[in-house]
Amino acid sequence: MAKTGGSSIRGLVFPMGLVGIWLLLGVMGRLNNQIFPTPGEVLESFAYLCREGSLWSHLSISLFRVFAGFALAALVGVPIGILMGCVPQSQVWFGPTLHFLRQIPPTALIPLFLLWFGIGEAPKLAVIFYAALFPIVVNGALGVQQIAWDYWEVSRVFCLSPWKTLRTLVIPGSWGSVFTGLRLGMGMSWRAIVAAEMLASTSGLGYLVMTSRSLARVDEMFVGILMIGCTGILIDVAFITLQNHLIPMWRLAKRGRRSEKDAKCASRTSPSF
Repeated sequence: MAKTGGSSIRGLVFPMGLVGIWLLLGVMGRLNNQIFPTPGEVLESFAYLCREGSLWSHLSISLFRVFAGFALAALVGVPIGILMGCVPQSQVWFGPTLHFLRQIPPTALIPLFLLWFGIGEAPKLAVIFYAALFPIVVNGALGVQQIAWDYWEVSRVFCLSPWKTLRTLVIPGSWGSVFTGLRLGMGMSWRAIVAAEMLASTSGLGYLVMTSRSLARVDEMFVGILMIGCTGILIDVAFITLQNHLIPMWRLAKRGRRSEKDAKCASRTSPSF
């Protein structure tokens, strides 16, 4: 814990140094306020947007879009990834198509999604879905493929049904990789929705940045950019914390169920006197 805390403190040295230089240049009057506001001006704009309520409105809209699109991508991507990992031949059929689609950035498809789905929430959700789907699918498939072959042999020896193999071998064995894919997918979703809001939206943090640019409000633009970065970090930290808690809990639960089964078997086979 102390080592982790020390690493976190060292990681803050560089950004705090940049903020200090920024503050010093602002105090010395070396900044052109029309293109680079001082920290005080950014704080004033932040306070103004908070009092007005527009900042929290844009933030909540962006978060809703991200979580909605990401949930759809997770519901579709996790089963597809696990299926592709369990059926190696599916890589031959679908692998080239997935690799081709992965090379196309989500922002390149925004005009097409607008043409297909019209102006509204649907094209934004489609962008998020597209951005998050491929990391989830690829990591899910890799997680299943990384399960040791010995475990597959044991499942065949015990003649486990497909459902029991999935529940006792595939999901626990690939859970870490699947969660990594979910984390990467969430990061891709956040970046994609900000880009989509900049190009085709009337609300959200991306829209806030673009309208601030149009109105030459560089201080509000900085507020939007900093809010995007801070929110992305908080989402990533939340995913890491959730992963660190869920995986040990999963393993402990599996061990607990296994111990109960062993105890029942021992009580049945022990001789009675």
